[in-house]
Amino acid sequence: MAREYFRKIIEESRKDRRQTQWEGTCLDYLMLVKENPAIPQLAPGRTYNMVMERGTQGIEDSLKLPDYEDMVRYEFFKDELFGLEEPLHDIMRFFKAGARRTETGKRILILVGPVSSGKSTIASLLKRGLEDDPTPIFAIKGCPIHEEPLHLIPRNQRARWEDVLGVKIEGDLCPMCRFILTEKGEYRDDQGNVLWEQFPVLRIGLNERARCGIGTFQPSDPKNQDISELIGRVDLSKITQYGETDPRAYNLDGELEIANRGLVEYVEILKCDIKFHYILITLAQEQVIKAPGFPQIYVDEVILSHTNQTEFDKFKAVRENEALHDRMYPIFVPYNLKVKEEEKIYKKLIERSEFKDVHLAPYTLTTVAQFAVLTRLTESLICPNLIKKSKYYNGEPLAEKEKDQVDLVQLRLEGRKKAEGMSGISPRFVANALNVALGEKESLGCVNPLDAIRALRANFEHHIGFTDEEKGRYLNLLIAEKDSVLSEFKEIAKKEVNRAFLFAYEDQAQALFDNYMKNATAFCLKKKIRDPVTNEEQEADEKLMRSIEEMIGVSENAKREFRQGIFVFKSDALDRGKEFSFRTYNPLQEAIERKLIGDLKNVVSLTIADRTRKDPKTMERRQNALEALQEKGYCPICAENLLHFVGDLLRKEG
Repeated sequence: MAREYFRKIIEESRKDRRQTQWEGTCLDYLMLVKENPAIPQLAPGRTYNMVMERGTQGIEDSLKLPDYEDMVRYEFFKDELFGLEEPLHDIMRFFKAGARRTETGKRILILVGPVSSGKSTIASLLKRGLEDDPTPIFAIKGCPIHEEPLHLIPRNQRARWEDVLGVKIEGDLCPMCRFILTEKGEYRDDQGNVLWEQFPVLRIGLNERARCGIGTFQPSDPKNQDISELIGRVDLSKITQYGETDPRAYNLDGELEIANRGLVEYVEILKCDIKFHYILITLAQEQVIKAPGFPQIYVDEVILSHTNQTEFDKFKAVRENEALHDRMYPIFVPYNLKVKEEEKIYKKLIERSEFKDVHLAPYTLTTVAQFAVLTRLTESLICPNLIKKSKYYNGEPLAEKEKDQVDLVQLRLEGRKKAEGMSGISPRFVANALNVALGEKESLGCVNPLDAIRALRANFEHHIGFTDEEKGRYLNLLIAEKDSVLSEFKEIAKKEVNRAFLFAYEDQAQALFDNYMKNATAFCLKKKIRDPVTNEEQEADEKLMRSIEEMIGVSENAKREFRQGIFVFKSDALDRGKEFSFRTYNPLQEAIERKLIGDLKNVVSLTIADRTRKDPKTMERRQNALEALQEKGYCPICAENLLHFVGDLLRKEG
């Protein structure tokens, strides 16, 4: 039974492959182009359309920086790259310009950024995307560089064919195809006319492994690396048979040639010997390669390169490189600066590993992501506190936001001027620490934030490249008593435990929220409230409102502004079609939580700080708290660890 099922799968795959195969003459191909003029698109256009066909998502205007008013999120990248909206949009602008057949599309696209910022991933995604793209591509049969069949049309006839087909014809035949077409007699009639329309054409698929339309060049020892890796080489076994200038004696198999019709990735381009760049000068301007003894060879491809900031700065400083400077289109790819996006990186990596079944306690990924982001942030005059700055970047409305009036756009622009995100801890460093923690706790089956913090601290002993000053700064951000990842987690842990002890917490919180909003509305509108019992009108309950507002430090003088700010937030949320509730406005949520938790502080402390208490009431409260934590995603192990941790904190605090 299984054998027949497997055979069916194999036959279906062969059927799908046969359906995509096509072979005919150049005349047949002209008919296809007449029906669909988009077929002979150039490589930048093919790349741009391949990404755009996957769709886009809109981005809120409030999140857009100046000059990025048209920015969108691209579905093509969404599962692999996180927090890189601006760089990806810059890349797509480049491809769009190239798709419109401008000079920009011929430039060397160079991605500049720190290690593990996503440069290689971008290149890999584009290469795999071109391989999987169902858009048909056709080539001259037997052409070593898989060139566009329209090149077969003689130059003196192209203007007419451009009008007939509605397309632009660019480029010339490679030496091998020109030789076959003009020198061999099989494509000539009795009068000696070249029968170019009879030349065979077939459908191809771009494939890096097959060296068809996608190439990769990686620098190595300059003493051993040869330019033939880029432009091909003479076949010594055929020179004696055909001669040195016969195209049959030359292998057009360099990375720049086999990447024709697609993309070539130039890995760490600026680590190459400078002589390897000379060939790019004409390629990035005129789309031609000069091989020894042959006319210039036209190629249509995207040149995608990447390098680090240090190499780029050195290259930029050398004035002798100005010819290359002028032909490069740099795009800076910094580290992600949003905690929630950084979490997605580690979640993706873990889910693709064999550690995917190890339980991660709530806030574990948040903790490591926050550490990574904090190391990448620059000092700010607008928001001096890095913890608070990371929360603004993460889209978290802070309790202090109404007082600070921090402009997120100005904050981000200030960071961009200081090259924010171009240095700091890489995702690879964090992933290494996480993997070690997962390995250590695999038998236990659970990793919590404290395990992750300890693994991050230990990982500094296994990393090369940090100065003592950098290491000291990073460790302070990780475990300092104040304004660190550890201090933030302590507050989160206490809040989580306090919530677990609250009876019917959500109902109580929502009731208090509704009561506050009713009174704040009456206060702002200068109206009275009708008592539901006596049916009498009375003033807004100032005592209730102040008891909540004081929990987050709202002064008497600032209360009117705070209450009015709530309605501004509410109006904006409703205008954007979002819900406004206890959970959606962080300052008020924080205030209500603190008020409710304050009433239970002594109960919590007595229940978990004193482990010697074994009376039934205390044990029942503890068990209820553990069950409440498990309902929020904690497993029995990490729930118990959390109670122990917070209990120790409460004992130390006295």
